Amino acid sequence: MSLQFNNENSQVRYNNKSYFDKNIRSLTERQVKWMQTYLAYKVNVSFSSNGSSDRHEELMNQLSRHENFKDYVSDAYSEMTYKLVPEQNFEWLVDNLRSQIFVLNILSKEKGYIYFDINSNNLMEEIYSFFDNKDNANNLESKIFLLSDMQKRWSSIIRSENYSKWLVESDILHIEWTKDYLRKVGIYNKSVRNNKSSKETRNHILASLDLIDHPVSEIMNDNYINYRSSDRKEIIIDKMKRAWSQQKYRSAGKTKKAYHLPLTKKTKAKLEKMAQVQGLSETAMLDILINRFYDLDYVDVDGKELY
Repeated sequence: MSLQFNNENSQVRYNNKSYFDKNIRSLTERQVKWMQTYLAYKVNVSFSSNGSSDRHEELMNQLSRHENFKDYVSDAYSEMTYKLVPEQNFEWLVDNLRSQIFVLNILSKEKGYIYFDINSNNLMEEIYSFFDNKDNANNLESKIFLLSDMQKRWSSIIRSENYSKWLVESDILHIEWTKDYLRKVGIYNKSVRNNKSSKETRNHILASLDLIDHPVSEIMNDNYINYRSSDRKEIIIDKMKRAWSQQKYRSAGKTKKAYHLPLTKKTKAKLEKMAQVQGLSETAMLDILINRFYDLDYVDVDGKELY
């Protein structure tokens, strides 16, 4: 004997439990959100989210109020097949704040996507919103192509960049200094919220550097395999690294052990001039010069000693 409910919606839910389990509970949060938006627009009834913490329950309650809810679901499923970009196309972005910041900036600059929430704690939701929005008239193939193109562009940057290993994740002082430096020179990206944890700040820094003269889709047509950082970007990176070296040696100057190095008068004069221009002591200037050329000629790109 089946249970009887006084509430009609509850009765419908109970009588169609297996249907709802198969067709609604199996959906992802993103799919439920899309279906609610689609039905609210298509059927012109109350399918919009009311802000429930459980969207699946919310949608099932909404559907149970309509006699032909199965037709609605069937129609939505059919439409979703041709409109919603499959989740596997977003896998490279999930749990990758650095790439998410890159993509949101590309969408903003190239596609006019300026209405995302810069204070959002979930940037993936903001990216989904662009591709899933009912007002996005691009077909499924175009959306997938755009995602693939942005992934190729970002990957080409990652292959050629030389600053991720330089900015060590465990060095909080280095991360904070770099953030302040990029802010002062106007490069730190402010398109999304400014995070407080050092890990997230590091991702913001790397994304800011990634976006300097990034490859443009209309110009490159070879999967970006020939992409190289611009001269301007290389100069910016080099100046940043030099500034950090100077900062380190300034801080370490008070604890250094003194050594006497006999120099010719001409070399000594050059050292004095260089130190004066840089605002450093002669010892700090000499430290920078030695370490800079050591890094250039005696270690590889990964920082390992060659000899």
